Amino acid sequence: MIIMLYSTLLVLMTGCQSWFNSIPKDTVMVKKIVQEHKNTEIEYEGVLSQDAVKTLSVQAVNKFLGKKLTLDHAQFEIMAVDQNKLKELLKETSHVPGPAVMDGGRAQQTMQFTSDIQAITGGLYYVTLTSSEVPEDSYDIVLNAKDGDVLKILRSYRESRAMPRNSEEKVFDIADRYVEEHGSYPLSELTQQLDLTRWGSNVELYYTSKDNKTLKYSVVINFSSNEVVGFSKDVMTLLSYNSKR
Repeated sequence: MIIMLYSTLLVLMTGCQSWFNSIPKDTVMVKKIVQEHKNTEIEYEGVLSQDAVKTLSVQAVNKFLGKKLTLDHAQFEIMAVDQNKLKELLKETSHVPGPAVMDGGRAQQTMQFTSDIQAITGGLYYVTLTSSEVPEDSYDIVLNAKDGDVLKILRSYRESRAMPRNSEEKVFDIADRYVEEHGSYPLSELTQQLDLTRWGSNVELYYTSKDNKTLKYSVVINFSSNEVVGFSKDVMTLLSYNSKR
């Protein structure tokens, strides 16, 4: 009896293990981990998700324009532009050099600039953001679709406001301080092109590289409040400059 009991236990501990575990346990666990934890939103064709775009847009307005917007009170309109379409836009807005033209008695220099779009392989996201807390204002934002780099912000008013004219020197100083604080390039590496300044309810001031061949930055200042309401850089500066010619 003792021998038979011992034999039975030995069979259960060794010989029948494959019957209870016909598939190795580790193999089953590995397959489940791959299926359950597969991340389908890591990247879609190399660009940011729309949720990421919304978050970055709110953060950009708060950072660059000093607002306190929240996702919960924001509405978005988002449009994607791929690199090929961007090249077409640049081609359509290009112009040939010509003589200076007059705008409101001020000479406006006509120049031809270039811009590098190699860093925009995923195209651009154009975003319009409106806050339910301040519905009279909206924000136009342009992001690099690949890495979320902010290429443009512009605050738009939906109501008319008084526009008393301030001194030109004050506007130039405000623009320089903004570039020093928020610009992607040191002010010492830029040249403020006074002849390219556009005057109106909003003043647009443009900065080029030291060799005057590349538009690098623009700052938009509201005349009535001395408040920076927008900026653009790199390719968006070029598009903004050419589209208003």
